[in-house]
Amino acid sequence: MNCLRVNPAIVLLALLLSACSLNPIKTTEPLGHWSFSGKMAVRNATEASSFNVVWQQADDQYTIELSGPLGQGAVTVIGEPGSVELQRGDDRWSSYSLNALVYEVTEMDLPLEHLKYWVRALPDPTAPHELQRNSTNLVSTIDQSGWHVEISDYFITEQGNQPRKLAFSRAGNSGKLVIRQWTIASNDR
Repeated sequence: MNCLRVNPAIVLLALLLSACSLNPIKTTEPLGHWSFSGKMAVRNATEASSFNVVWQQADDQYTIELSGPLGQGAVTVIGEPGSVELQRGDDRWSSYSLNALVYEVTEMDLPLEHLKYWVRALPDPTAPHELQRNSTNLVSTIDQSGWHVEISDYFITEQGNQPRKLAFSRAGNSGKLVIRQWTIASNDR
């Protein structure tokens, strides 16, 4: 009897390729034009930091300005899908993603790619999630990619409801964001 030997790597590759054809990559709607300013605190098992943050989003492009008290240690992050650059004084770092760049520079695991959605009380549409709403139908928690997000306060306005206080945590890494001011383009409400 003749047995045909099959290379397991080829079988695995075929399965992966067929899975890709069955589950196409999700595309997302543009994020809109918005900005916020506030204060963020982050911590892991070995360090903690707090800083002021100004985040400006124009669809898939963003600029994030971070600074300590009195503007000390000012950092600017400029990015778009597939490319992000961090500038501090004359020093520059670049990477393919915001999360990877921040980890490379600070060794802190932060969900910044998801945060651009969470600050609008939305789950990142590219990853599975669980969402809960409070008694007034506002998003109160988002669980996504192992992160637990709590939105505990909102700006309630005629133009829309935007988060004011968020906290996120995963495996010893955590952060809190208190937003002082929102600016949202009128066509994004």
